[in-house]
Amino acid sequence: MRYFPIFIDLDPGNTVLVYGGSEDAARKVRLLLKTGAAISIVATSLNDELSKLVRDARLTWIAAGFRPEQLSGRPRAVFAACGDDTNALVSRAAQNHNIPVNVVDRADLSTFIIPAIVDRDPLVVAIGTEGAGPVLAQGVRSRIEAMLPAAVGGLLARAAVLRQTVANIIPAGPARRAFWDRYFFGAPRDAFLAGDEPGFADAVERQLASPDETTAAGRISLLDVCEDPELLTLKAHRLLLEADIIVHDRSVAPGVLEFARRDARRQSVDTSIWVRTPDHHLRTAEQLLKQAGAGRRIVRLYDANASALDAELTVLGAHNTTNIAIDHIRAAPDEHTWAPLIDGRTVDGITPWRLAS
Repeated sequence: MRYFPIFIDLDPGNTVLVYGGSEDAARKVRLLLKTGAAISIVATSLNDELSKLVRDARLTWIAAGFRPEQLSGRPRAVFAACGDDTNALVSRAAQNHNIPVNVVDRADLSTFIIPAIVDRDPLVVAIGTEGAGPVLAQGVRSRIEAMLPAAVGGLLARAAVLRQTVANIIPAGPARRAFWDRYFFGAPRDAFLAGDEPGFADAVERQLASPDETTAAGRISLLDVCEDPELLTLKAHRLLLEADIIVHDRSVAPGVLEFARRDARRQSVDTSIWVRTPDHHLRTAEQLLKQAGAGRRIVRLYDANASALDAELTVLGAHNTTNIAIDHIRAAPDEHTWAPLIDGRTVDGITPWRLAS
């Protein structure tokens, strides 16, 4: 590892300098605007985007070329996006002042590099390739973004508010770690991501009132999938990655199962026509409820099998005496999904995107 990943504090008490007024400089500024730092941009001219930011008082413009004395204020970091000659001068001067410097597309002139970033503030994920493969870093970022719900940053922000309360109630050690595990991966998380504020508050209150309770809340997610794993929704990806147990139709495509956790237990179910009986669906549903009742997160995968899904959903609803969370997610669009629409009609004001030939 040549480049050690660190996070620099850019609170409002810090200043950064950006050299250049082009699109390259604007890209750096867009990232920096997400921090609290005061941004000064040094350039003889600015593009339209940067000019508007100056007019909006979101950054300060120093209308000049590079001069070494501009670094005398000891900015926290320097970014250069000028021509090669000026970039080299900026880099040398910054290093002489022991100021971290980044030069666009010139790792040889930089003392730090900018990673690909997944921003779920305050959760931030940085992906670097030491400058060898920025395109790969962007691809990895896309995968991680698909795994992280947009609201997870809000869940983390609420945890920061709760941290002292938790420390006052639950002693450090396994009990506190168990609380946070349930908070981020159990009922509080599920309620928060669903936008259920009362449910979130109730789940947190119950966990604070019973800190010795170590069994996480179980959950059953019913996913109706198709053969193409690339059509899985982001939510389906997340549920597969979190599942403790995967119960799937025998005909579910192997590519779909590849997205599940490697250590998740898997069980196939034969839903061919000769075993689709009430007793069969009852046994499957009872097994799902038993495992979820033990605190496990269950994903039930159906291969566009509406009859099995409907039958098991009915049984689950009738036998769910402990109020285990059960949700049905359309995990991917398929022919069954669009069957009512393929004649070209508009249903509920929505025009189908795929019509019968």
